Amino acid sequence: MVISLRKLAYQNIQIKKLRFYIILIGVSVVIGVLFTSFILITGISYSLDRGLSKLGADLLVIPKESMVNLKAALLTGEPSAFYMDKSVLDKIRVLKGVKRASKQVFLTSATGECCVLGNSFLIGFDPSNDFTVLPWVNKKLNEPFPEDGAIVGGMTFFHLGDSIRFYGVPLKVWGKLERTGIGLYDNAIFFHIEKAYEMSEKSLSDPSVAPLKSIRGKISAVLVQLSVGAKIPFVTFSILKDNPDLKVATTGNIETSARQTIVAVFSGVIVLILALVLSNVLMINAIFSAVVNERKREIGIMRAIGATKADIFKLITYESTMITLFSGVAGILLIHA
Repeated sequence: MVISLRKLAYQNIQIKKLRFYIILIGVSVVIGVLFTSFILITGISYSLDRGLSKLGADLLVIPKESMVNLKAALLTGEPSAFYMDKSVLDKIRVLKGVKRASKQVFLTSATGECCVLGNSFLIGFDPSNDFTVLPWVNKKLNEPFPEDGAIVGGMTFFHLGDSIRFYGVPLKVWGKLERTGIGLYDNAIFFHIEKAYEMSEKSLSDPSVAPLKSIRGKISAVLVQLSVGAKIPFVTFSILKDNPDLKVATTGNIETSARQTIVAVFSGVIVLILALVLSNVLMINAIFSAVVNERKREIGIMRAIGATKADIFKLITYESTMITLFSGVAGILLIHA
């Protein structure tokens, strides 16, 4: 008579009920803690990403002579344009204390173009590494940001899906920002930085509009987000040391301090959770090791009647799997109760 190892494993669980209940309770608690830890880590990661994404940049790097124009742009949204070589971005990215850096190009629209009332502040940005524009999008079309897409400020009169054109370059309104209270963002139109370069080149060959500067290879600003623990004065000094023609504007120590404090606190929480997960895994290992040691006589008898090492291993694996499945369901139900 051949006995199925799975059936034998199930019978062993039924016979040793006290041992089964002890293991069930222990493993249920462990799995419940592991499940809760996973939910916490996932929730913390998502909340952290969503919350910090709207704190924007810690530093704004611009040409030195453009500081006055920038203040007017930030407060009123008045179009302003200034440029520096794009190599500045690569230099800043590698500095110690810099977590992320993104480039932008500022343009002004031509007055009187179709569908545009007066001048508009046009800003080309790089969607691939942006962290200041996309997080503020309140409404958007159900599609990835396209090459010809545009994001309009919260105070503009454009709507999703509208077609707009600047310097002969067509754009489609893909998203609209929440109102930020910053004139530059509330009245601006954002689009892919390559479209900004295309606009500048087309303006030079269009006699009906005031030509823009040739800006291929130029950028207007670099937005910088600092790493946890990085000091603004140190990073500012590092930027200006080799670039005396630049100016670094800070967004204020409150936002930077808030971001770094939150990240540090949640990083500590995640470390504690991971330590708890590791200790629980070791506990499960200890429980099943104790079970195996307690059954040495039983295993010896099975070996004596012809069971192989592989059979013993399969039997214990089947029992462990069954107990773990029961415990897993019990642990999750315990958490939801």
